[in-house]
Amino acid sequence: MRIRSYLITLAVVLALGICGALFLLPSPQLKVDVVEINDVTARLSDHFDQLSSSDYLLPKSNYDYTVVDTEGNVLRATRQGLSQEVFAAIRHGDIMVDISHDGQVVGKVFFYNDMEAQWQAYRNNLQVLVIVVMVALAVISVIFFAVINRQILQPFQRMRGFAQRVAAGELDAPLEMDKRNVFGAFTESFDLMRDELRRARENEQAAEQSKRELVASLSHDIQTPISSIKAVAEVMEITADEVQAQKLKTIQDKASQIQTLVTELFHTTLEELDKLNVQPMSVPSSSLLEIIRASEYLGRVKMGEIPGCLVQADPVRMPQVMDNVIANSYKYADTEIDVSAELLADFLLLTLRDWGPGVAEEELPRLCIKYFRGTSSEGKNGYGLGLFIASHLIERMGGQLECCNAQPGFAVKIWLKLDS
Repeated sequence: MRIRSYLITLAVVLALGICGALFLLPSPQLKVDVVEINDVTARLSDHFDQLSSSDYLLPKSNYDYTVVDTEGNVLRATRQGLSQEVFAAIRHGDIMVDISHDGQVVGKVFFYNDMEAQWQAYRNNLQVLVIVVMVALAVISVIFFAVINRQILQPFQRMRGFAQRVAAGELDAPLEMDKRNVFGAFTESFDLMRDELRRARENEQAAEQSKRELVASLSHDIQTPISSIKAVAEVMEITADEVQAQKLKTIQDKASQIQTLVTELFHTTLEELDKLNVQPMSVPSSSLLEIIRASEYLGRVKMGEIPGCLVQADPVRMPQVMDNVIANSYKYADTEIDVSAELLADFLLLTLRDWGPGVAEEELPRLCIKYFRGTSSEGKNGYGLGLFIASHLIERMGGQLECCNAQPGFAVKIWLKLDS
């Protein structure tokens, strides 16, 4: 797993930084080369009388030093900025050695203590190491969190959105699978679940359609024997006595009752929408805004101004109309939808326009026919009922629904009758 690799890299960089600080950077130490100090002191003692001469070259040494006489006068120094008196040398921690000549102390030499410079160099090197390690850790952390975002957070957001769409019944859009992230196997399982749910819904709808067709067929077939029973009973009633006539009358009444029930069942099956209770009433046009907002589940609808007026509409059925129109646009155009409205003579014209490819001109007159699906619906699930239902309900409210190409895009125009 790549996340584990990033964690290991982070730990390695941190460990290298600690090891570098502890072992790679040399800690300042005062190293005293006694042999060299004694050698320099001996050579200064041998040539002490020549120290005041500018032609005399001081003995070379790895140490900087200052030579003073017994009275504290500086005779020579290897460079500027060195200790020039005993107390200054003591404060600085310099090494002081007496210079003897012919058995007498004739001066002193102060060997410069460079510990402060070593400590300064050590601090500088340590700062550089810390900065390098911190930058490396910051870069690795940024990469790590970017990987976390890409492999965990973003896939989780996609899965959450997918679950919401599935819960809303949108089973057509597959879930993008990426086996490289943490949820790779889960995304495949979720998409299989979506596919199974979609197939189950299709099977359910197919079974429902089959059931309706079976009921319609049986209802039609039952009509013939019932009509025969009624006809025979009517014929027998002519020659029957009073008691028999009463019984035959009962047979006819029950046959008529069965025939009525079968007829209702037949019409309910084939013309299911006609049994819906549609009650147009006077509603303010402003309520259409709330209905449209409730139907646009993807948030792509751009609302224009709707003139203030009263229209004839069913507040229970209008959401069904908008649901079908907007869902139809989302499915086939998958673009934003512009909503506009204008007042005409006796109607409020509501236009919902998308920016998709539109529909073939020869197919426009058939879009509101039951079960018709255009060529643009290939590869998309559906039964060709959305616009049919919307048109049917609008007509029962006293209005009209029309489909047309907007060039570019596709538009659904809804005429709602004004309330006089």
